[in-house]
Amino acid sequence: MTPPVDLAHIQALPGFLEERIIGQGHVIPKVVPIVQNGELGLSDPGRPKGTFLFLGPTGVGKTETTLLLCEHIFGDVQKHCIRLDMSEYQNQESLQLLLGQNETSRGNIGRFFDRAEGRGFILFDEIEKAHPRVLDIFLQVLDAGRITVANGETLNLCNFYIVATSNIGAEALMELKNSPIATVERFIEDLAAAELRPEVLARFNVRCVFQKLGYDSQKRIATIMLNKELKLLKSKGYNLTAGKGVLEIMVANGVEPRLGVRRMRSTVETFCREALRNALLSGQQTNGTLVAQHGHLVIDT
Repeated sequence: MTPPVDLAHIQALPGFLEERIIGQGHVIPKVVPIVQNGELGLSDPGRPKGTFLFLGPTGVGKTETTLLLCEHIFGDVQKHCIRLDMSEYQNQESLQLLLGQNETSRGNIGRFFDRAEGRGFILFDEIEKAHPRVLDIFLQVLDAGRITVANGETLNLCNFYIVATSNIGAEALMELKNSPIATVERFIEDLAAAELRPEVLARFNVRCVFQKLGYDSQKRIATIMLNKELKLLKSKGYNLTAGKGVLEIMVANGVEPRLGVRRMRSTVETFCREALRNALLSGQQTNGTLVAQHGHLVIDT
């Protein structure tokens, strides 16, 4: 059963995203109206609530934006966000993985559908890698909000938002990093039109181009990740604050040209826990200020 509409919660979506989406503010006014339409019952009842194509290089916020939208609307991301990595669906045999192998099975999509209780977000990651037959299924989902699995059951996906991501044009973005966003968007969308099937591209409510993140955005993301890690460590009884040079170390080690900030979370965890582990093993104080020293973090008491 669909929960009643919470107007205040829907109204709060732009502010929620603005606090959490770093360096991609131009995306927010594009995605918010579609999601608000879906939650207010204004979307086409015979199609998914909203469909989005997120274009851009790895590690710039495409998946994170999807997860944030899911978190705000549905709460439990693990339950309501279905993520399908299209690199696992590159041959015709992979259709069985998606839809099921025989008349008694429902495939990955059936299993995930049950977990999500028939509503949420479905993320088709790196859609350009999907086999043409998988793309045919994807078109069916975009067109009719339905998918038929191996056992003959038709799943109704009209209470889902569909997001497809693509890294098309990632290399070209390096050369366009100082160009106006409108120029970048036109260029990347032209590349997408050349590589993706026209009928796929035409069926999205919104197409968004995510840019490479600048240094200030990288530091803001590092700050968010660091605050989360320090909060976790505090819950374990370790009171730590971030001091001189900490953010710089996080950015230097957590950002890569090809991966963007995808490794930032693991970098923050590794450096903070190394400092704490060393303090525990040497019998030193475990409360204090984390500071940079010779490329590592230490606890200054």
